Order: sequence, then structure tokens, then C-alpha cells
Amino acid sequence: MSAQPHGHSHNLDNVDVTHEHGDINVRVILWFVGVLTAITIAIQIAMWGMFRGLQWYERSNEPYVTPLARPTGQPFPEPTLQTTPWSDLRNFRAEQHQYLHSYGWVDEKLGIARIPIDKAKQLLLQRGIPVRPELASETDGTHFAASGESSGGRSLPAGGADKSGPAGGGAFVSPDAAAVPPTPAPATPRKPGGGL
Repeated sequence: MSAQPHGHSHNLDNVDVTHEHGDINVRVILWFVGVLTAITIAIQIAMWGMFRGLQWYERSNEPYVTPLARPTGQPFPEPTLQTTPWSDLRNFRAEQHQYLHSYGWVDEKLGIARIPIDKAKQLLLQRGIPVRPELASETDGTHFAASGESSGGRSLPAGGADKSGPAGGGAFVSPDAAAVPPTPAPATPRKPGGGL
């Protein structure tokens, strides 16, 4: 086999074999690529023009906006939507705990201060609930006027004991309960040797 130089397109053994010059029409391919490019550019220009026209139409046909409307981009005033409720709740509880367990002024000009809630409970147990002087004679136990209405609809007299219970004899007793004698308390069992 003889050596063939590069670029030599036909076979030396078969001199009649060459490529077909009529299979590929380069002029038609170039025309196709040129027309395709022109159509693509024309579509892009048409889309740009259409979007410009739509923007002009939207600007010219915007609805009337009242002058009281908030300008675009300006944030809404408080309160806004709650985006992190879990952390807001944690912060709220921490603030409330700090407020309830610390000293501070309610109104400094009037000399009204707040004290921790535990201290306030201790003082309330020691001193009782303060009452106006005109109600002082009608008070019971904790310096609070004991008057009002019970859950059964009976009035509770102020300044005296509640006489609607068994001690006062005014309690309602059903006829079935009156016929049954009271049951004695069961005896407490004892351990061997006398222990409980």
C-alpha cells in the first residue's frame, strides 16, 4: 500500500471514485442560516416593541388612586403581621417575668411604685386587704366586706358569719338524707405492736 499525503481525497487504486459535488448546496445552507437569523432578530424586536407598548398602555390606564393611599414602598405602621410568634411569645414572657419580679415606678410624680409580686403577697398576708373606713365595721377576717351572693342564689350578709351552712341550721337537707343516720368514720388499722 502506498503512502497517501494528507488532503488527497481520492483512492489511488480506484481513480474513478470521488465525492459528489451535487449533494450539498452550500448556497442554500447559507441562505437558510441567514433567513433564520433575520427571523430571530425580527421576533426579538417585535417582543421588545410589544412590551414597551404594554407598559405605555398600563401607565396611561392606571386606576385613580386616592390621595389618602399610602405611597408605594412605605412600610405599614405598627402593629404589623407577626412573622415569628414563638420568639415574640418568649420575649413577652421574659418581659412580664422581669416586670413582676422587680421594683420600679408606676408614676414617679405621684410616688406610686411597684414591688415584686412575692413581696406583695407577703405584705398582703401580713396587713390584709385595705378597706375604706366606712366599711371597716362590716368586714370579716381579711379586712374585706363579706357580702354578696353565693353560688346557690342566697344572699351573704355583710359583717356576720354565713348562716346558710349546717352551723346556722339554714342548710337545705333532703328528706332522704334526714332519715339516714350519719356513718361513723372507719377505724384506722393498726400495725402489730401498736403503730399506725
